[in-house]
Amino acid sequence: MGLAEDLKALQELRDKGELSESAYVAARDAAIGKQTPPVASVQGKPMIGKPVKALIAFLVLFVGFGIFIRILNNPSPNPGQSSRNLLHLPITVTDEVQNVPANSWKALNYNFPSGGKVDITVNVVNGNPIDIYLANADQLDAMKNGEWQNVKVYSAFNAVKTRTYHRTQQIGPGNYYFVLRDTSLGVLSAHASDVSVKTILTP
Repeated sequence: MGLAEDLKALQELRDKGELSESAYVAARDAAIGKQTPPVASVQGKPMIGKPVKALIAFLVLFVGFGIFIRILNNPSPNPGQSSRNLLHLPITVTDEVQNVPANSWKALNYNFPSGGKVDITVNVVNGNPIDIYLANADQLDAMKNGEWQNVKVYSAFNAVKTRTYHRTQQIGPGNYYFVLRDTSLGVLSAHASDVSVKTILTP
């Protein structure tokens, strides 16, 4: 690699924003000033002078250290999940059993920063059939107040009096509540239901 290639590498670092203009100018001038004629060659290819090699090695270490510091200052809350998002691999959001008493409801909070394809499977392990809804987080107050007729839901996820449930839909980024509602009174039915919920998001 000669001076031209060294200068090109420095220019690429500057164009990517990984090298400031002043640092670029200093590194360029140093490369030009310290470039020495090749003292030997291997199979007809000139060897790079040691000062230029040292300069490039320093710049690589400097940029790498800057990236490392940026990661330390802005850690991801879930590094594994972030990497899976980048690779578009399925993420298991929920895989648990919820206990829903008769004449009550439970809401599971889903926060999908990037959205994607959501696959939800629900099974009533034992107990009463349930109603299922998916709503935006801003509908929580209406649900708490029992104003179910005013709750805005995603109809593609609705189910009434069901024991088995499976939905796969594309959904946008946002904060959602997945609602399990048992409308039975528990008099001639079970006092509570055990409901398994498995939710998988593919970004």
